[in-house]
Amino acid sequence: MKHFKTERVRATPKLLTYVLVGFIALLGLTCLYYGSSFAPGSRKSDEFDGSNRADTGSVRNRDGVLGVSRFKVPKSVPICDSKHSELIPCLDRNLHYQLKLKLNLSLMEHYEHHCPPPERRFNCLVPPPVGYKIPLRWPVSRDEVWKANIPHTHLAQEKSDQNWMVVNGDKINFPGGGTHFHNGADKYIVSLAQMLKFPGDKLNNGGSIRNVLDVGCGVASFGAYLLSHDIIAMSLAPNDVHQNQIQFALERGIPSTLGVLGTKRLPYPSRSFELAHCSRCRIDWLQRDGILLLELDRLLRPGGYFVYSSPEAYAHDPENRKIGNAMHDLFKRMCWKVVAKRDQSVIWAKPISNSCYLKRGPGVQPPLCPSGDDPDATWNVSMKACISPYSVRMHKERWSGLVPWPRRLTAPPPRLEEVGVTPEQFLEDTETWRLRVMEYWKLLKPMVQKNSIRNVMDMSSNLGGFAAALHDKDVWVMNVVPVKSSPRMKIIYDRGLIGATHDWCEAFDTYPRTFDLIHAWKTFTETETRGCSIEDLLIEMDRILRPEGFVIIRDTSENISYIKKYLTLLKWDKWVTEATPKSDSLSSKDERVLIARKRLWSVAAISEL
Repeated sequence: MKHFKTERVRATPKLLTYVLVGFIALLGLTCLYYGSSFAPGSRKSDEFDGSNRADTGSVRNRDGVLGVSRFKVPKSVPICDSKHSELIPCLDRNLHYQLKLKLNLSLMEHYEHHCPPPERRFNCLVPPPVGYKIPLRWPVSRDEVWKANIPHTHLAQEKSDQNWMVVNGDKINFPGGGTHFHNGADKYIVSLAQMLKFPGDKLNNGGSIRNVLDVGCGVASFGAYLLSHDIIAMSLAPNDVHQNQIQFALERGIPSTLGVLGTKRLPYPSRSFELAHCSRCRIDWLQRDGILLLELDRLLRPGGYFVYSSPEAYAHDPENRKIGNAMHDLFKRMCWKVVAKRDQSVIWAKPISNSCYLKRGPGVQPPLCPSGDDPDATWNVSMKACISPYSVRMHKERWSGLVPWPRRLTAPPPRLEEVGVTPEQFLEDTETWRLRVMEYWKLLKPMVQKNSIRNVMDMSSNLGGFAAALHDKDVWVMNVVPVKSSPRMKIIYDRGLIGATHDWCEAFDTYPRTFDLIHAWKTFTETETRGCSIEDLLIEMDRILRPEGFVIIRDTSENISYIKKYLTLLKWDKWVTEATPKSDSLSSKDERVLIARKRLWSVAAISEL
């Protein structure tokens, strides 16, 4: 008996070891299971403000492995909490506070692009707000939208005397007014053309003015009414106290984007715009040696205009006169000249050559940028307080030597040689995309109704051929050029199109439910090659895709097969078609085209399943 007890005591540590190992193995398998179920990508994320999946659809994402390895397709993709229905991951000020980022508020850094680290990314489907409806179709949407889609009416109250917007039952109407043009943007645009003495009071001046940058655009009514003049504006505003202004603009179907003149260059190449516009945009243009005006100088083409409608331009009180005189002095040192002034607006013009710069005295500020500075480098590049001189080729070339719109859409632009493309290659690319888009539209024909597509994104735009091929359709395209191909963005602007440089390993700075159609050519292959997650990219695409919107994905058959496994999880299964495209000069081996349509869903409907 005594001997038995001794043996039992000796066996206990070994038994405990077996039990402990078994428990750890079970725990590991459990974590692996839930990790694969809840983590569609390589993300790691904390719970949303402590909420849990059972109550709100928000989850904690388990550890993933960064890299290109494929994950087991999850059983489901969770739904974000409804309070995240307007989530913009890289403009999330709650995240700034949580991460204790030390941002300079006076320089507007808190409105710039700051993305969450991998462990803090959301990996869930952003739900639409309660009562969301399919957006009204263009051109009706220019003047009215569903209130339920953007349930914010504070701007209507705050700007009630300026005709920004008016709440009208279940809709919000846009009379076309603005802070400076209460009587309508259409009349204001005509007045600007008259100031510049353009023929027929047309601001496009026979097609020489095509691309406009509207800074501090409000709900983008200026840009909305420019469209009838064959002018496309990049309407720009931050996600500030008027935080839904760009959301309204996009809901209306007006080209616009979130952005701010802060510390980083805007994601557009040099000499992209014929005209920049600021109507009471409340920007301190004199700060930091005029660095914000120098950013506009970088972006304007030779001979480009800056329209400034603000109290500093016309008021006679001592404070505004002081600011106005200081701006005039700065413009003079920048070699800009006043070309028109009337009532409450003044228009400056940028020089067309380097002659004035070279005649300035020694030590005059701002200086010319050093020869090593690349004015087209924009991604995460700080603004420079210097003047970008023209190249020898662009010297004395008004509007950069571009032909008028619409011929410039298909005419080889002078800057082609800067990106290593010949005119013949450019024309071949244009024709290839014309044929490709025809092929896409044949596939889409059973599902696309008139004007059901308005806001379009091309995720890997190359030379802008996809957007050029859509010219006969009443759409606008946000052309996105990945960072590694960013020099090509200048060609897109030289064609009279608009877009931005972006890194698809990060979220794009726009609101959820922005685009009716997203085109992705080789985007997944390129993203995966960089070690980023296909799953993350799919969830980001879903965030910015409207319900009942389409995705056109052209990629390798392997990637297409993998993406197809996510269609039901993403609710992109209202309609699906797949095809082997015709081979052309841009084709790669083993290429497939997948087109899918997103369902309209709600949190309430999902909860009932």
